[in-house]
Amino acid sequence: MNALIICFAEDKRPAYVDLVRSAGIEDMTLSSGDNVRHLVTERTFDVIVTVLPFEREFGLDTAAFISGRTDAEQVIFVPSKVYDEVCSKAVGLPVSILPKNVPANIAVNTIRRALSVKCSLDKVKNENDDLRRRAEDEKLIYRAKCVLIEYLKLSEPDAHRLLQKRAMDRRTSLADAARSVLNTYEYREGLD
Repeated sequence: MNALIICFAEDKRPAYVDLVRSAGIEDMTLSSGDNVRHLVTERTFDVIVTVLPFEREFGLDTAAFISGRTDAEQVIFVPSKVYDEVCSKAVGLPVSILPKNVPANIAVNTIRRALSVKCSLDKVKNENDDLRRRAEDEKLIYRAKCVLIEYLKLSEPDAHRLLQKRAMDRRTSLADAARSVLNTYEYREGLD
């Protein structure tokens, strides 16, 4: 797990580094906020800890930019006097907002929770990608069987066995055998 800490005030950075370390993250990148938009498009981070305000802007627009460009979890620290205002402006943003004067144990637990959410979302995303891949493979196999049935006048079980045999003979997956069949028959007939 890695983190990006965005903090304009150089003297405050060590305190936030300690919070992130206490949450169990050792791999950290520090930024003053100036290059953060470029940084989040070039690299991936699991958690982004932002300390507002920045030097030239308050930083909520940057948090919205980060939310739209990355799947990193964000924990934002804001001055206590504007905490309620920032929370009302950040409705709809997938961020955790804390006042700067929050006790350290709550801040650490919030960062840990952000990590937990990131892990859960990554797991669900991987499962979703796997299911999507399987569905695409099943579509390919079905199309290949239809092509074999049409061109070779095979029954559905025979077409399936032929795909299985091709896959075993070539030591490839059933989906790769289906692609081969589709390339052979659909390309020749210009159906694709």
